[in-house]
Amino acid sequence: MNAAVQRRLVIGLITLATLNALLWSVIAAPGGGGPDEPSHMRIVRTMLATGGLAEFRGYSPGAFAGGPVRAQVAHEITPNAFAVPVAAVLGLLGSDDDAFNHHMARLFSVALYPVTLWLAFLTLRRLFADMPVAPVWGVALMATAPMFTLVHSYYTNDTPAIAASTFAVYALVRASQSDFALRDGALLGVALGLVGLHKYTGFLVFPVAALVLVWQLWRRPARLMRTGVAMLGIVAAIASWWYVRNWVLYGDPIGVAFTQVAVDATGGAPVPPRARGLNPVEFVQETNWIGENFATFWGGYGKHTMKLPGAAYLAFSALLITAVAGWSIRAVRALRNGVDLARPPLLVIMALLHVGLWCLSFWSSYTVDVALHGRYVFPTFLPFVALVIAGLSSVIAWRGRAELAVLATIPVMLAANGTYFVQTLLPHVLA
Repeated sequence: MNAAVQRRLVIGLITLATLNALLWSVIAAPGGGGPDEPSHMRIVRTMLATGGLAEFRGYSPGAFAGGPVRAQVAHEITPNAFAVPVAAVLGLLGSDDDAFNHHMARLFSVALYPVTLWLAFLTLRRLFADMPVAPVWGVALMATAPMFTLVHSYYTNDTPAIAASTFAVYALVRASQSDFALRDGALLGVALGLVGLHKYTGFLVFPVAALVLVWQLWRRPARLMRTGVAMLGIVAAIASWWYVRNWVLYGDPIGVAFTQVAVDATGGAPVPPRARGLNPVEFVQETNWIGENFATFWGGYGKHTMKLPGAAYLAFSALLITAVAGWSIRAVRALRNGVDLARPPLLVIMALLHVGLWCLSFWSSYTVDVALHGRYVFPTFLPFVALVIAGLSSVIAWRGRAELAVLATIPVMLAANGTYFVQTLLPHVLA
């Protein structure tokens, strides 16, 4: 497969995915597209009414009584710069019809879908330069995973966090491969700054980027210092204003402690599993946290909502088991052949990003809110796809005639996505 064919296939997949997300966004009733959409639209309406950013005023008494979860960080306090252009456009083009404004806001999520997929393609092309079919297959997986399409079809702060994090992963790969050349280091600083202006689910990239920087440049301390300070300056220039504002308004730059005080003041808020005395094993058994998060990573949100058929989860499990087996083979080969540790292995960095975010998601669920949403790890969906490709390609060659077999799976993915739309999404919307 030459570069031109590769690019055309990817552009075709991205076009189909974008049109698909647009269709999904149109058919869902306003406020019913996905979790927290009404809350995020409330933020936009507040911004339209006040002409500025929304401020957190606390919760009403009993706001969380009888509910399954407690707020971790108020929506007004969570970094949410994406709402600024949304509110600006609605201020110019919006109307008194709230449904129209809902659908207009959703267009911003849809628009981020092709951006994210293209950045994923650029990254996978760098990671698997010797396997032209790999970036195409990876984009196809991201473009057809039902839940990944869903989050790009309704208005949410997940999509800008995913886009910013994907940009940061791409910039990190570029910077590592160029040994933090000036332009690539600056690009990474910009990407990290954008991550800092969006949902906290993307923040694991900060310590991982610092690890890669130190790993590669520790033998050149002067250059390490210059590069680190320059990148930190770029991040601060882009994102620090949000945390200064939080500190001025709430006395809490991050907002976690301030929000929890407000939650507790409402009375009757759910007590986190850890505070109830459950150990991690008991928590998993009580909530089926692993099963529910695995299920909602692929399709649906919350218990019994828009889930995939059981056979689909078995297929995904088989895919992951094969990929893990391939990783074991890859690890044995690497140990036999020796590993050059002058720079960190990028696939190991991908594993650190994705597995690390699962660990943080679990800790958040255990100590704050019982979150059964696999979408929380979508900021590292690209690293996940890279890991799957690396594992599968260690078991099955992706070159020569095998390219055709790999490409043949893409129509199956597209058909499965279409089946989800017809059999699951439409009945949910029309119910």
